[in-house]
Amino acid sequence: MTIYCRHCGSSEFRTSRFRFQALDLAQLLLLRLPVRCANCHERSFTFLPQFLKLRRAHHSRHNKSHDAA
Repeated sequence: MTIYCRHCGSSEFRTSRFRFQALDLAQLLLLRLPVRCANCHERSFTFLPQFLKLRRAHHSRHNKSHDAA
């Protein structure tokens, strides 16, 4: 399942930090977690499986860049 930014239409996202605010807590109860568009930097929410997929991809890229150094 691919997610698209509602602001710019991009499908490139990264995980975003969780804020302990009412909106974030309400989304967490729905198992939705924060992500940021890599293109326009707008913040939105996605379901847990997609969030974990983005997180794994980020860690994979991060580890590869450290291994190359």
